Amino acid sequence: MAVTRLVGECEKGTCATLYRVEETGDLLVQGYDVGDAGSVVGIEIPAGESVVRIPAEIIERYAREHLAL
Repeated sequence: MAVTRLVGECEKGTCATLYRVEETGDLLVQGYDVGDAGSVVGIEIPAGESVVRIPAEIIERYAREHLAL
């Protein structure tokens, strides 16, 4: 699966980051593991899915830089 880095928490290294999958245009999110997803109140997580936490600034920065908002 080929991905393009869109925006991240830091410019180098392995930080919370937003990627685009080249073949489909889907987005991948690298973030901080919340541990037991069942402990996140108000979210039901089905098998095969997980929850990660990312700083809101990543999405805000992507919107500013790439969506002309």
